[in-house]
Amino acid sequence: MALAGVLLTAFTLRLGVSGVSPVLERLSTDLHLTAANTGVLAMMPTLGFALTGFLTAFLMRRMGLEALLMLSCALAAAGLVARALCTDVILFLVFTFVAMCGLGIGNVALPPVIKKYFPNRIAPLTAVYSMLLGVSTAMAPFFAVPIADAAGWRASVGSWAVFSAAALVPWLGVRWPQPARVLGASELAEVPVPGVTAPAAGPGRASPWRTRVGWGVVLMFVGTSSNTFAMFTWLPRFVVHTGFSEHEAGAMLSFYAILGLPVSLVVPLLVRRTGNTLVPGLCAVLLYGTGYLMLLQWPREVLGGLPLVWVWITIAGLGQASFPLALTLINIRTRTTAGAGALSGFGQGLGYLAGCAGPLMFGLLFGATGNWWTSFGYLWLMLGVLAVGVLVTAPHRFMEDSGPG
Repeated sequence: MALAGVLLTAFTLRLGVSGVSPVLERLSTDLHLTAANTGVLAMMPTLGFALTGFLTAFLMRRMGLEALLMLSCALAAAGLVARALCTDVILFLVFTFVAMCGLGIGNVALPPVIKKYFPNRIAPLTAVYSMLLGVSTAMAPFFAVPIADAAGWRASVGSWAVFSAAALVPWLGVRWPQPARVLGASELAEVPVPGVTAPAAGPGRASPWRTRVGWGVVLMFVGTSSNTFAMFTWLPRFVVHTGFSEHEAGAMLSFYAILGLPVSLVVPLLVRRTGNTLVPGLCAVLLYGTGYLMLLQWPREVLGGLPLVWVWITIAGLGQASFPLALTLINIRTRTTAGAGALSGFGQGLGYLAGCAGPLMFGLLFGATGNWWTSFGYLWLMLGVLAVGVLVTAPHRFMEDSGPG
């Protein structure tokens, strides 16, 4: 049941994120979204993920991981349905935020759940978990426009709630026979509560914010989330602006997302086999940056009848290797389930909070200059942040054994 819960929950965590941008024009017309509203909407995933990154460590200490995942699925399903029914833009944004908080709890809780239930299968399950994130990210934009054509944009953005509701069922099965174990006293000290001063780091115990590992993971999530969520929001609009149709734009976003599948499978297994995180991390930075340059320089070039934009999207899309790498680091740089939970909450909380600026700044820079180069320039800057995170987390050390700095 726990395995079914992990797999189903992982599949739901990006459906509500990537399924909106392909139908954004229809949604904007109906709800009268302004440019500012659109910018706020683009921030909702990373903002919700950030808030729950901070709160999940606190809730984990009191509810247990299984109950947290039940809450995650219920919030996501309710938020997705409610926003689809809204006729007011403010309520649409509010319920989008509710849904993103539900998905964000799942983001933070799944890595320590894998460590708890499958301690000897961390690498393959992280690979499958990351792959399912890629599948869902690709599936939503691929089907978003056809569903909207058949039943309207409301059905399109609300339909993903079905999967969150389905993911709730196995966690009910895991939780119901007996209460989930709440973390014990010795483990509680390892899980930080935002705003509460933690005990000094020592052998076997460390606060993430006092360690290089903790801050390195934060930087990796800042760089990764800034780039990926900016692409999920703005890639369709960019390619439409360069002359492609709405349907082609949706297909390109789906293709970009599905490129996360091969890297999600390969990266955790590669790290497990070699122990090296530096090479895949720096390769991801290079792929992202090169793909962006090609998209800007030659968006409409054709070779032998093939629009080369598909090649440029492939190069940039393979840069998504940074995400499964960051997830893998949460488990391979910690000794305990509680340590993984602490690092997951800290890294994703601060990382997604700073990453909120990615899609927002991308849109604001284009709006201010009318030039896509300035928008992608911001993403190149965030790739520098990602590179620093890769370098900081490259040495093999456990967070619990690390001292300050």
